[in-house]
Amino acid sequence: MNLKTALIITLTILTNLGFSQEEQQNPNRDILTLGGGIGIAAYTGDLTRNSDVSLLASAKPYYNVSIERRFGKILGIELAGLFGKLSYNENNLDSMSFRNFESKFTQIGANFIFNFDNDILMKKQSPFAPYFAAGFHLFNFKSSTDILDKNGNTYNHWTDGSIRIVDENSDDATATTPTTKRDHVYETELKGSYSKSAFSIPLTFGLKWKISERVQGRIYASYNLLTSDWIDNVKDGKNDNYFNGGFSLNFILRKKEIVSKTYEDVNFKRIDKSGKDKDGVIDTKDKCQGTRFDVKIDKYGCPLDSDKDGVPDYIDIEQNTPENKQVDEYGQTITDSLIQARIEAKNIIVTERKVTFSEEATTETLNNIYEDIKERLAADGVSSKKMGEDIPEQLKIVDTNLDGLISVEEMSKTFDEFFEGTNNLRVKDLHILVNYFFEQ
Repeated sequence: MNLKTALIITLTILTNLGFSQEEQQNPNRDILTLGGGIGIAAYTGDLTRNSDVSLLASAKPYYNVSIERRFGKILGIELAGLFGKLSYNENNLDSMSFRNFESKFTQIGANFIFNFDNDILMKKQSPFAPYFAAGFHLFNFKSSTDILDKNGNTYNHWTDGSIRIVDENSDDATATTPTTKRDHVYETELKGSYSKSAFSIPLTFGLKWKISERVQGRIYASYNLLTSDWIDNVKDGKNDNYFNGGFSLNFILRKKEIVSKTYEDVNFKRIDKSGKDKDGVIDTKDKCQGTRFDVKIDKYGCPLDSDKDGVPDYIDIEQNTPENKQVDEYGQTITDSLIQARIEAKNIIVTERKVTFSEEATTETLNNIYEDIKERLAADGVSSKKMGEDIPEQLKIVDTNLDGLISVEEMSKTFDEFFEGTNNLRVKDLHILVNYFFEQ
């Protein structure tokens, strides 16, 4: 399998996964994360096992690019490419081994990413979050070695550790033979009957730094397991591998949220012609909601009040009250005789109700009284809201259905709760309750 074929297959898999998942995900979530960065790669293999040279002494730079798509809270898939060099310069005086190589490589494949910022282990909005990745890549390489100087002469390594222009064992070799240094130009290609393509399994641990809402910085380290033992042109039965670490900047692409502007310029108040109280004035202009349908109203939906005494005409007993006169709830001018008549009427009513309640207070009787009360209030046009405002504060808990009236059932239930000790009313409050029942 060549590099081009592997790239096409990997792109196809990633694209198909992306489209199949997109239908199930929130359309406002991240679509792709694009990244690019640099780092260094250090070879480990046949030449490092008996060498005195540090791995980092021959570390070479590389650059990488990536495209990532995250699915759900935890997992993501990344298509990644690394382009760089691996190199090593052996220096072992004991074995007189001075092998060296430099290999240009290209590595492309897919990584499966486990994200720790998943709202389970860590908050997704955490500014710093680790991640782990494992992948499968195609690895292509081309290795060369530095065995000639700039003049085309072979390097000769002497036992004293120097490099000279003639062999130490030749007749021309003397103590004054000029020394030279390697130019580290890997001019000679390493060839052999082996494939220059292999597979790599990178294992990565990294840390994301969320610089802004759409920009991330990432530092990471990877260990790459290769399926070839020929990167260094030496075979000892164990495959070559390499470390790499680096930094990348990643940019998040998001699907734009589409906000419907279909009704942006529609004034719903202007087209709303509904009127809940059916008085012919739409609710958006009706200043007196809940007007009876059979009552004459003005252009604002309020009942007509011809004499401007504050009492609507359909309730007003005295239609032509003189200006600036105080009136009662029925539009009658308040006079001493009216007040006296009210007092006498109330005393008679209270006496009759006390007699009725104490001597003839059957459930049927009380229900009949309650029905009379409702009919009277309806005829007078008194709203339940108005009645609710008149209920004494300590008795508001009795009106459990909030209709502004205290019914026989509500009163009976209150008495039962009193004797069961489940309400905080006093005996005095019960007397007030009985009186209010008849007076409402």
